[in-house]
Amino acid sequence: MPATTSGIIRISWIRSGRMAADRIDRDAVRFLVAGGLNTALTSVIYFAGLTVLPSDWSYALAWLAGLVFAMAIYPDRVFPGGRTGFADRLTIGGSIAVVFVVGLAILHVLESFLQNAPVAFFSTLATTTILNFLISRWILRRSC
Repeated sequence: MPATTSGIIRISWIRSGRMAADRIDRDAVRFLVAGGLNTALTSVIYFAGLTVLPSDWSYALAWLAGLVFAMAIYPDRVFPGGRTGFADRLTIGGSIAVVFVVGLAILHVLESFLQNAPVAFFSTLATTTILNFLISRWILRRSC
């Protein structure tokens, strides 16, 4: 009897590992799609804002809209079946703000080190995208 039980445990453990790998792949695709939509939305807001606002105000408005988008969409659409409470949404917003500040620091370091603004920007973008995905996924997929 113990052999049968341990076999079942082993099989279910293997299956749950595959399911987790499938889920992270699907989460990553949904994250990239939502990020693309968020980028499109915030770009429209930024450029529309430039017609009536200074660039820094337009940027701030677009950034806040993107933050609200992420807090509203990520829990339900990007990481479905995860945590969706108000506190979790606020935590996502806070983590994105922290990653933004970390991204600014990375950008400045890379710009001074590489002396190449486009490479520094795209390197920072890649780094902050990965950080935002991993942190958001951890927040919304962790156990209650």
